[in-house]
Amino acid sequence: MSVTFVGLGLNDEKGLTVEGVEVARKADAVFAEFYTNLMPGLELKKLELLLGKKIVVLDRVQLEDENGRRILEAAGKGRVAFLVPGDPMIATTHVSIRLELAKRGVSSRIIHGPSIASAVCGATGLQSYKFGKTVTMPQESGVPGSLVDGIMDNRKRGLHSLVLLDIRSDLSKQLTVAEAALKLVAADPLIENWLGIGVARVGSPDQFVLARRLGGLQREDFGKFPHSLVIPGRLHFVEVEFLKVFCGAKDTDLESVK
Repeated sequence: MSVTFVGLGLNDEKGLTVEGVEVARKADAVFAEFYTNLMPGLELKKLELLLGKKIVVLDRVQLEDENGRRILEAAGKGRVAFLVPGDPMIATTHVSIRLELAKRGVSSRIIHGPSIASAVCGATGLQSYKFGKTVTMPQESGVPGSLVDGIMDNRKRGLHSLVLLDIRSDLSKQLTVAEAALKLVAADPLIENWLGIGVARVGSPDQFVLARRLGGLQREDFGKFPHSLVIPGRLHFVEVEFLKVFCGAKDTDLESVK
């Protein structure tokens, strides 16, 4: 009786660690979910071929409303591998399931994988210890005051803000960087001249990162999902150089954060 939460990484089945592959191959039952994040290069059949296992894909209702009942039932019969995008415990849903397993006396462990929370540092060159509170922008019209307050508070403290963009994987719909920039500027016009960094498909061969003022990002096409947005705080000179060399930042874009 055990459950192993296995991180799939960011793009496709190749993001699995060797340990993750070994654990999934030895499992009596393998489950997966793909609604907490989009993996642009992942194909279920290729993943099943790699693991030599049939994978049962669970949706939001089965995991959240039913509190992972299918996983809990399978854990009572043997070893279970639960495959999730990114790093397993970034999503609070998975934390809740692990707590429920503990209440029932079922052992569990985690095999970590790359996550946007860590990979965004490599994609943008921004230093990891300088990120403040992460916020999520919903698809619904308008921007919650708490989101703007979170970004403002980070900026006042010189910290970077990672803005996750709401995902509706069942509809293959997600906010674009351009839409997110437009919504932020609409919420507070003073933000238009702030520097923003749009990131798309981090970890994939066609990863795209571009630094522009938010007013400029509104007109940029970042292509296929997933997208995220970063609002930098105070920049170190090494971060500035990285943004110029790898993210296309211009001196005029960087003036708002000096």
